Amino acid sequence: MRDETKNTALAWTTALALALVPVAFVFGALGGMAEQVHPEAVAVLKVFWLASWTATPLLALAGWLFRRRPALAGAGRWTGWIAVVPVPVTILLASRL
Repeated sequence: MRDETKNTALAWTTALALALVPVAFVFGALGGMAEQVHPEAVAVLKVFWLASWTATPLLALAGWLFRRRPALAGAGRWTGWIAVVPVPVTILLASRL
């Protein structure tokens, strides 16, 4: 029962993160217009923007593939949860500029 709950939570967070990747892509692209006013914030935004549409799908896929192997199940859980981070950070940073 407990593994089922973990899988369900990870599935929902992965689906939500992957669904928000296009939103993060647009917000991050538009956030670059504030580079003259907030250059340091835009530099951080660019890093998370790049990670949101490159690393997030790859980390989510790796997380699900790692979970199929018992020796890598812990790494798969961590990879799956880390995959979610860049997308909301990009959206929040871009909305604050």
